[in-house]
Amino acid sequence: MTLLADADRILPPECGFNFRDFGGYPAAGGARVKTGMLYRAGVMAFVEQAGRDRLATLGIATICDLRSSTERDHRPTRWHEGLGVELWARDYAHSAADLTEAIERGCADAAFMRDAMIELYRDIAYDHAPSYRALFDLLARGRVPLVVNCSAGKDRTGTAVALVLSALGVSRETILADYLLTARADFSFLMSYTQRQQESEMTAEATAPLLAADPAYLDALFDTIERRNGSIAFYLAQELGIGPVELERLRHHLLVEG
Repeated sequence: MTLLADADRILPPECGFNFRDFGGYPAAGGARVKTGMLYRAGVMAFVEQAGRDRLATLGIATICDLRSSTERDHRPTRWHEGLGVELWARDYAHSAADLTEAIERGCADAAFMRDAMIELYRDIAYDHAPSYRALFDLLARGRVPLVVNCSAGKDRTGTAVALVLSALGVSRETILADYLLTARADFSFLMSYTQRQQESEMTAEATAPLLAADPAYLDALFDTIERRNGSIAFYLAQELGIGPVELERLRHHLLVEG
C-alpha cells in the first residue's frame, strides 16, 4: 500500500489557510482512504489567482463551509465562482468554536483558555451536528472531491475530519496524527489579520491554546461521544442519521482496496 507522506498532503498557502488532503490513510479491512477526494482547510477568503488556478486542478465539486454567518460575511469565499463548485453553508450565529469570537472576548490566561477549549470539544459534535449531518449527506451522495473548512481548519473542521475518518474505519492513532499536522500551519498571518479586525489585545500566551492542536482536545471529543452515545457508530446513527446504508455509500465513494 502506498501512503501519502505528510509533506505531500499539505497544499501551498496560496490555496487557503491550513489546506491539506486527509485521504491516503489505512482503513478497516485492508482498505485505504482515497487521495484527492477529501480536503480540509481554514479560511479561503484570501485566495488569489495563483491559488485559484491550483485549486481548479483538484476538480473540487463541493465546499462545505462550517463557519458562522458572520464569519462568512466578513471573509467570504470566492475562489470557486465560475468553476462549477457547489458551496454548502449553514446560517447560524457565533458559537464557541468561532476563533474570531474567542479572540474578541479579550484577555485571559493560558490555563483558562485551554480549559475553555476542552469544554468546547465536549460540546462541538452536538452544537454543530446539523453541519456534520449535511457533510455526511454530501459525501454519501458522492459530492466529491470535497473540501470542508472553517476559520482555522482545526476545531469545527478537525471534528468533522475525525468523524469522517472514524466512519471509514481509520484508527484513532492515525486520526490524531492527521489532527496534529495543524501544528505545521503558520498562524501568524491569520492571527495578525484577525486581531487587526477585532482590535483584540489578547496576549500570545493566552492565545496559544486557541491555536494548538492539543491531543487533549480530541480526547475530550471522543470521550464525550462515547459517554453520551456509547460509541462513534451510535453517535453517527443517533445524531447524524448515518446508518449501515449510508455508511456503505460513504465507503463506496471514499475507500479503495489497499
